[in-house]
Amino acid sequence: MDEGFMVSVRLVVAVVLVVAAAGVGALLIGLQPAQPPQTNTTTTKTETTQTPATTKPSTQNIVSLTLYLNDYGYNASRGGPTITAYVGDIIRITLIGNSTGPIVHDFVLDEKSPSPYNVKSNRLSRGQTQVIEFTANIPGEFKYYCSVAPPAGLSHRDRGQEGVIRILAR
Repeated sequence: MDEGFMVSVRLVVAVVLVVAAAGVGALLIGLQPAQPPQTNTTTTKTETTQTPATTKPSTQNIVSLTLYLNDYGYNASRGGPTITAYVGDIIRITLIGNSTGPIVHDFVLDEKSPSPYNVKSNRLSRGQTQVIEFTANIPGEFKYYCSVAPPAGLSHRDRGQEGVIRILAR
C-alpha cells in the first residue's frame, strides 16, 4: 500500500471520530432538562399599628446656623442676627472664632440675657470651632451675647456683641 494513501485514510478516520464525538456531546447536552433559575426568597413579617386620630405627630425641626465670632459682633456686623425657632425645635449653632489678634469670644444665653436657658460655649479664638445644641422648650424673646470682659474697659456685650433669639409657640 502506498504510504500517502495510508496517511489519507488516517486523516479521514480522525476527522470522522472528531465529528462523531462533537455530535454525541451536543446530543447529550440537548437531552439534559432545563434547570430553573435559582432565586432567594425572603419572607418579611409586617405589622400594622393604628394610631388614634387624636395623636398629633411630632413637629420637631432642627434650626441650624453658623455664627462667626468677630470683634464685638457676630457674622461681621455689630450685634448679631435674629435667630427664630418654635417651641420643640432643636437649635444647633456652629460657632467659628473669627476675631483678630488674641481676642476670644463666646456665645451665652443665660439668666443674664435674661432667659430661662443655660447655654454657654467655650471661649474661641480665630479658627476654633464649637457646635452647641439645645431644645427650644420655653417661648419668648431673649438676648444671646458674648460674656468676655477685659479687666478694664467695656465688655464685649457693652460694645454691642449681642443678638436676639426668638422662640415662638406652635
